[in-house]
Amino acid sequence: MKHLFSITLFFIFATSANSQITITGSNMPASGDTARYSNALASSVGNYTVTGANYNWNFSSLIPTGQAVRKFQASTSTPYFFYFLPPQFGEKTLDSLPLPAIPGPGLTISIKNIYSFYRKTPIIGTTTSFDAEGLGLTLSGIPVGATFTDNDELYQFPLNYLDRDSSTFNLTTPTSTLIPFTYKKRGYRITKADGWGSITTPYGTANCLRVVTTQYSIDTIKINALPAPFNKFGFPNYERKYQWLTLGEKIPYFEIIGNVVGANFAPTQYRYRDIARTIVGLKEESAPLIAISVFPNPTNRDFTVIIPQQNEPVNCVLTDLQNKVVLTQSFEKNNDVFNEHHIQTEWLSKGIYFLTLTTSSQKQNLKIIVQ
Repeated sequence: MKHLFSITLFFIFATSANSQITITGSNMPASGDTARYSNALASSVGNYTVTGANYNWNFSSLIPTGQAVRKFQASTSTPYFFYFLPPQFGEKTLDSLPLPAIPGPGLTISIKNIYSFYRKTPIIGTTTSFDAEGLGLTLSGIPVGATFTDNDELYQFPLNYLDRDSSTFNLTTPTSTLIPFTYKKRGYRITKADGWGSITTPYGTANCLRVVTTQYSIDTIKINALPAPFNKFGFPNYERKYQWLTLGEKIPYFEIIGNVVGANFAPTQYRYRDIARTIVGLKEESAPLIAISVFPNPTNRDFTVIIPQQNEPVNCVLTDLQNKVVLTQSFEKNNDVFNEHHIQTEWLSKGIYFLTLTTSSQKQNLKIIVQ
């Protein structure tokens, strides 16, 4: 009897130690919260795509390369306090936003000092969503607050395993004679909880819910000084995050952030919740993309490849499923911030093709679908 009781207790403990969790608004950050994280070396991450029910993710081999602290500030203590009021709170997310080259003499624009502003909805009562309420941006030296006319619901609660939701968002900066351009961001977000179990990192072990969230947006810049239709420049901004959420840390226990280019995901950052560490002799590992966007994809006529500044030509090879080369092209070196290169596909048969971009030190493979 005693032996059977001990076995029963063991199984009860084993089940409770790795049980499903539900993420609610109380597990999200609030004004005044801070959380330290470490950036990890890409080669130390391992396979992060595998997921499922009662899965144990082991990232104990993560090697930290640097640290930072996420700070969630009261809106009144940010540079954009006159645009956002409590209970909204802000977090600095970017120093600057890369922009496409703008044709025309003397037309230099910049977007810097970018803050995201959040709020738990509703203000009173049980939280049903954690929303991005707006952005604070310094547009060519002028601080501007832009609120979403259609909020970006980052998470909807309660969040459980196999939940899937989508939401739209729309943001436009205010127009003024003092501001030389308008910035608009519109699109949609898909969030799905595709796994649960436990996660282990150098920080520790915790029960978790694995969540994948993908943002598909089109960012548009309208230059006030240019005549229509030459005054609008749009570019896609597709981002995906793999996140392991826990009950007590306010930020993801582990998070992989990257760009979606065509049908491919290209990670740009690996970061995990951590304690203060002394990190010596390691540099942040970076793997810059040759092309930051390829659109439209699928296509039925042509597609555009957007490439940042480059000091050498980029060789482009398009092959079919039989590995037959159907097109070769070279993108010459240039000094523009973003550069659009157009490839005609209307003469190709419908199907799947592979675009290979190479330089002397980099290689990038992309899948292209011709309809």
